[in-house]
Amino acid sequence: MARYIYEILLEPEDDTSVWNVTVPDLEGCLTFGESIDDAVAEAADALMTYIASLLKNGDTLPSPVFGNEASKGGMAIALAVEVDASYIIDGVSPSEAATMLGVTRGRVSQMIRAGVLSTYEHAGERVVDLASINDRLAAPRLAGRPRKEKSPEFVTI
Repeated sequence: MARYIYEILLEPEDDTSVWNVTVPDLEGCLTFGESIDDAVAEAADALMTYIASLLKNGDTLPSPVFGNEASKGGMAIALAVEVDASYIIDGVSPSEAATMLGVTRGRVSQMIRAGVLSTYEHAGERVVDLASINDRLAAPRLAGRPRKEKSPEFVTI
């Protein structure tokens, strides 16, 4: 896990207690909070999600630039976060997978054992990979039970 430091701009919204947050170096990385403390906590989560997404996709992180000025009585602060690509989870619990696939939890377990669905462990929990669920949903389904393979016939001599 690596540490990343970016400058965030905290700006008060007119006539409210809401603080808007932008990260000038990361286009689209925006959030807000009901107080300065809340806004900084939300900014940390938004920053971690944004960075993890870039890392997961193999994109280059922009270099941080410091010295930005906030408008409307706001402030600029440096925010450090520690994150890696695993911060973004691309999976669901086996129960959620069952709901998505329209099958029972037991059937999901069978599909995992059969290699139809792939899993990984995240924070000590078994997670079903979303890509394998999407692959299963995209695969055409045949009516009825799968056919049993015929056993080879033996010829006696």
